[in-house]
Amino acid sequence: MVRVSSFGQQQVLIRGIMDNQQKVFEGQRQISTGKKHEDYQGLAGQTNTVLGSRSFKSRIESYQQTIDTIKGKLDANDVQVGGIIDAVESLKEAVQITLANGQAEGFSELLDQTFQFISNGLNTNFDGTYLFAGADTGSVPVNVTQLPDLAALGSVADAFDNSSEAFKAKIADGVDLKFGITADEIGTDVFTEILALYNIDQGASGPIQGELTSTQFGLLQTQLGSLDNAIDGLRQVQVKNGLASERLGVVEAQHADTVVFLEVFIADIEDVDIAEAVTKLNNDQIALEASYRAIGSLSQLSLLNFI
Repeated sequence: MVRVSSFGQQQVLIRGIMDNQQKVFEGQRQISTGKKHEDYQGLAGQTNTVLGSRSFKSRIESYQQTIDTIKGKLDANDVQVGGIIDAVESLKEAVQITLANGQAEGFSELLDQTFQFISNGLNTNFDGTYLFAGADTGSVPVNVTQLPDLAALGSVADAFDNSSEAFKAKIADGVDLKFGITADEIGTDVFTEILALYNIDQGASGPIQGELTSTQFGLLQTQLGSLDNAIDGLRQVQVKNGLASERLGVVEAQHADTVVFLEVFIADIEDVDIAEAVTKLNNDQIALEASYRAIGSLSQLSLLNFI
């Protein structure tokens, strides 16, 4: 005789159902989360690799935030220095016109306006800090805003209260960028030239108003060359700022590439292939349904089927 063990078959089918239910549940979890495992324990030997990559990515993203802040300051530097160059060039052009015409109109007012514009530009406050104050960002870098006040100082250098240290920031592992421009670096030569014109206007040879005397003509002609030198100095400062911006752009591009690489690298370890997971889930669901049918069929069997 052949004995039929329905209990043994049921146990085997029940274990199969449980295994298939677990597979279906795991497939649904992978599709809903997009992750191969729900915790790092499931990654086994790759856990340290993923954690290290995430830490590196976080550090790179911190550098990117720093770079964004620096870019804003460099752009502000360029705007302000460009405006100061324009102001000094306008003053130079006014001197040229005065020499060409042999007479001056409103020269004193032009000097005052130019100086005020430049001193205000050097005292620009950007994002709560003084742009040209150097490391001492809370101090107003230029302590005079009127030409008579500048003339009353012992020297042009006394007009500046900025720190001698410019801004410096870490933009990558082992890479520091000095990017700040100090007020005295921009303003010393310019203030010197404006003060020289002011002293001519206010001195024994002044005022520079109406028809020029031969002495005034000679003095202004001399200052014209000095203004050219001051403008050249300002352009060098602007170029320095531009070079810092270019270097920043190179590092920023490297960081962007690194972040993309790390995201792909981490995803290859952590993320599930959705298409593959859906196919596997469909197969697991079919297997589960088959298990249900098998145990359902078994429950309908009795010894009478075999007598």
